[in-house]
Amino acid sequence: MSDFHSDYKQQLLSAADALFGPQATRPARRLRRTRRVPLLAVIAFAALLLAAAAFAATRIIGVGSPVTATRPQERPSVSTGVGIPVPGLRNGHVSAQLLAISVADPAGGLPWGMRVVRTTRGLVCVQVGRLLNGRLGVLGQDGEFHNDGLFHELPAGVLDPDTCSQPADFALYSSEGLPAAGALPGRVRACLYPGAAQVKSSDPRHCPPGDERRIAFGVLGPHALSVSYVQQGAVHRAPTTGALGAYLVVSRQPSLHPQPLDYGPLQGHVSPSKLLYRFPTLSSSSSRLGRFPIETESSVISTLLFRFGRLTCQTGAEREAGGLPACTTAIAHTPEFRPLIAPGLHSRIDIKGRKAPGGYDLDLTFIAPATVHDASTAYGVQVTIPSDPACGHGGIGGQSIERDVARGQIVHVTQFVGQAPGCHGVLHGRVLFGRQPDAFAGPVDGQTIGRFSFELP
Repeated sequence: MSDFHSDYKQQLLSAADALFGPQATRPARRLRRTRRVPLLAVIAFAALLLAAAAFAATRIIGVGSPVTATRPQERPSVSTGVGIPVPGLRNGHVSAQLLAISVADPAGGLPWGMRVVRTTRGLVCVQVGRLLNGRLGVLGQDGEFHNDGLFHELPAGVLDPDTCSQPADFALYSSEGLPAAGALPGRVRACLYPGAAQVKSSDPRHCPPGDERRIAFGVLGPHALSVSYVQQGAVHRAPTTGALGAYLVVSRQPSLHPQPLDYGPLQGHVSPSKLLYRFPTLSSSSSRLGRFPIETESSVISTLLFRFGRLTCQTGAEREAGGLPACTTAIAHTPEFRPLIAPGLHSRIDIKGRKAPGGYDLDLTFIAPATVHDASTAYGVQVTIPSDPACGHGGIGGQSIERDVARGQIVHVTQFVGQAPGCHGVLHGRVLFGRQPDAFAGPVDGQTIGRFSFELP
């Protein structure tokens, strides 16, 4: 037995001696008359046991170095990417808030929790992980932190762009095959989902099947009441929390059979180390608050309940019995936020092509005709590949320019275009400006401010 456990046991025995007398910790040699113990002493002893157990848990788990960003998108600034946590208060809200959500893990151990972070670029980001003494973090297992078995705190500034949305939108997220360590899936996989093919010997090992979790979480707005989900054939209901209508569901992962993603004609030109597998992934759906019906795009959440005034309604993939009416946009009467975008924006696009491994880098330059002051609007580049069998019968690619831009500022952006063997012809592109519903989603309903073309030799 370790020194810590010996000390811990001795502390309990000493406490029992002090409360009940030395005979409480020694074997009884003969029958004695029952001794009355004061109620306050019993309560004090129970409290001591709970405190000692909590102290033991922190000593047994241990704390390691904090989580750091692994992707460029996870290292933003005040004016780029999703932004950083706002300092202090913003519009009456704290920048980072650990929610009153604690969900038991199916295999025991530390529970799961959830935090909401408001950023300098006007987004609401969600963080999910394991809870230890009011802190959110990741466990050193399933390939995370070299399986050191420690608890690693997740700082509020390490944000996943895929879990950020506009504050005027609801957002639902889900992940299949999430490791029990609590780390959301990213470009770097700590372990492969069971059954996924290892491309090369240096690839991570497979996750233990018992460590796979199916998780669903999101923010549904102030009118949300609960979400329903099916677990082991039974329907369960989880209430939402706080003004953001947050929820979190964690369950064991059913058996799945992942397949490699299909990159089409460029499959052979993608580095094996960059190939991603279908599981684990993070999927999401979002829309404006009060817009119904809601498509959950989740294998977990089935029904969502809302209340508008005195009316309770339901939406989602399935309808619960009970006669509740369906939620409609007319019932919600929720104000809609749409950024103001002036019509008739235009700018000349200058282009220079440079040969790059597997294709070309297109260096684009233009003068911004409108200001971008947060993540609600964005400029974007869209490229259309020549419609030729060798090029994959056409296709559209591009990127969103995720940073604040002043009107009249000269903007530089590089767009990579892959070139498969035998693919030749003229590709066409354009630069757009418009509303952006999610982080890195690109402008939607945007207007074309300029066009360009480039010939693939």
